[in-house]
Amino acid sequence: VVQDLTHLRELLFKHCQDDHLRMHYKKGIRIADLIKEEKKYGLAFPEKEYPVFNKSLASANKYGEAKIDGKQIHIPNSYHYTQLHVIKYWDNFKVISPQGEVLYKGPRPYMSRSREIPWQFILKNWMRKPRSITYSRYFPYLPGRIAHHLNSESMKLRKERVDWLQSLIIKYSMQEIDERFYELLPVDDKENENESLHDPIAHPYDVNWSIYDSLQPLNHSLKGEEV
Repeated sequence: VVQDLTHLRELLFKHCQDDHLRMHYKKGIRIADLIKEEKKYGLAFPEKEYPVFNKSLASANKYGEAKIDGKQIHIPNSYHYTQLHVIKYWDNFKVISPQGEVLYKGPRPYMSRSREIPWQFILKNWMRKPRSITYSRYFPYLPGRIAHHLNSESMKLRKERVDWLQSLIIKYSMQEIDERFYELLPVDDKENENESLHDPIAHPYDVNWSIYDSLQPLNHSLKGEEV
C-alpha cells in the first residue's frame, strides 16, 4: 500500500537495490558490480540540483485566499497586493509578493498532506466581517464548542467572542482552547453558556420570553371564543 509519493520513492529505491543483487542475464556478473565499474567512466552529477519549477501570477480574494491547483488556499497578508507570484515545484509551492517577500510555503494540494490552518489571520478577517463566519469554509474545522460559541445571531457578540479567541490563539492551539474551553471562558460568557445549557430557547439579545408567554390567552378563554 502506497501512502504518498515519498513512500513510493522509498519503495522503488529499495526494489532497485534488491534487483541489483541478481546476476546479469548475459554477462553472469552481479548488476551492482557492473554499475560500480561503469561509474568510473561516467560524468559527475551537478553539485546543485537543477531547479525545475513553474512560475505564474495569482490574485487573492477578499478573504485572503489564492487559487493554487484549483484549490483556494489562505495566504497570510495576501490581500495587501493586487498580484502575487506563485512558484510551483513538483511537490510544494511558495507565494511571493511583488517585493520578493515569501508570504507562504506549503505542499501542493495533490500531495494530500495536512496544512496548518492560519487561525490568527482567519480570526482577523472574521473580526472585520463577523457575518461571514458561519459561511467561511474554515468554520467546519472549528471544534464543536467553539463553533457553537461563535454561532450567535448577535454580530456584537460574535465580534466579542472572536476577539476573545484572538487573545488566546497566540498562546494556545485551537484544540487546546476547546479542551480548556470553560476554564478560559470569560466570567460573563460562562454565565450565558450555563443559561443556554438549561434554557433551550435562550436568546442572544436576552429577551425575557416569560413576558411574552404571559400575554397568551388562557385555555378557558380560548374555549369561550370557540363557542
